[in-house]
Amino acid sequence: MDLDLAPDPLLTVPGPSQIPPRVMRALMRVVDHRSPHFHKLYNDVIEGLRYVFRTSGDVYPITASGTGAVETMVLNFVKPRDTVLVPVFGSFSRRLVNHLRRVGAEVIEINYDLGVAPTYDDLRARVESMGIKQIDVLATVYNDTSPGLVFRDLPKVAKWIRSYGALVLVDNVSALGGDYFEVEPWDIDVAVSSSQKCLAAPPVMSFIAVASSEAYRKAESISHSSIYFDINLMRKFGEKMETPFTPAVNYLFAIREALGIIREVGLDNWIKWHIERGKAILNALTKAGLEPFVRNDYYRSTTVLSFRYPPDTNPDKFRKTVYKLGVSISDGMDEVKGKAFRIGNMGYLTRKDTLTLISAILAVMYNVSNIGDVFKEVLSYWEPQQLSVDEG
Repeated sequence: MDLDLAPDPLLTVPGPSQIPPRVMRALMRVVDHRSPHFHKLYNDVIEGLRYVFRTSGDVYPITASGTGAVETMVLNFVKPRDTVLVPVFGSFSRRLVNHLRRVGAEVIEINYDLGVAPTYDDLRARVESMGIKQIDVLATVYNDTSPGLVFRDLPKVAKWIRSYGALVLVDNVSALGGDYFEVEPWDIDVAVSSSQKCLAAPPVMSFIAVASSEAYRKAESISHSSIYFDINLMRKFGEKMETPFTPAVNYLFAIREALGIIREVGLDNWIKWHIERGKAILNALTKAGLEPFVRNDYYRSTTVLSFRYPPDTNPDKFRKTVYKLGVSISDGMDEVKGKAFRIGNMGYLTRKDTLTLISAILAVMYNVSNIGDVFKEVLSYWEPQQLSVDEG
């Protein structure tokens, strides 16, 4: 069957994620972004974001990917020549270092071996052994999607780093809503995330949460060249429930709907769904003979699971064959590329979706001779003339 006529593949990549139908339907609405209707929409979205960030502070939507939110955080809360401590344990940790160096920060990298995440005891011991006297900022990724590691000891590290008077800036693009994360109880000053991961909303929107007056005071003292990513402008317009520039209004409607679903389910239950589903995927594929790339249970990511390719397997061919069976998975990035594939355990994946994912991977692993015919039988029901049917 021509891929153009086949149903869209199941999204089990580290974003974008599967989107509930009612969230997709919400995309069909647009209002004037300087109107009372928008003010209500903006307020609803902010209240929903406060709920998932676990903060009573300010949250601002940004029409940009998660990288845009990270850039906003760095531009507004890091000065040139600031001493910034960064634990580096994956591709996005290194990208954060790049952001910081571009604004002229003095970055202290604490590097970890491939597949190993920082712990409180190790990070503190290494910093103290280096005799570091000044730290202005701790900037870190919470959940690094390649290779699939989570910084579980962040709450303890954040409380310790306060002894230096440092701000705590966190990139949590890939785990907000999919794993436990609390801005205020964890002493985080600024955190960012995005829409298309565990919140099960369409891509193109990201968010920045500012939880402390110290962060705002620092932002007021920083001069940077960006207008679009200026937190002071966002704050000014946010006071009247608006954005400085035209946002993706219809996407905000979708995000409001997605956040509403999480409220209906309950954030703890939504997170538990991710955790239990991740365990099911991990256990099933491990029993089938695949080796998890991250061996340590403590800092293995909940929202991105990585597995070594089966022996004597061509990585590109493996993923492409899984894709032809209707499931999209990802290769590793940077030094993990070609060594492990990644599964995004994010957002709206049903039990049926999870079974489809595992079935497709196992079919390719064991080269089941007739599996292609079996899937074609299912796909054959999706003829072009049926694509106009409203499934509700």
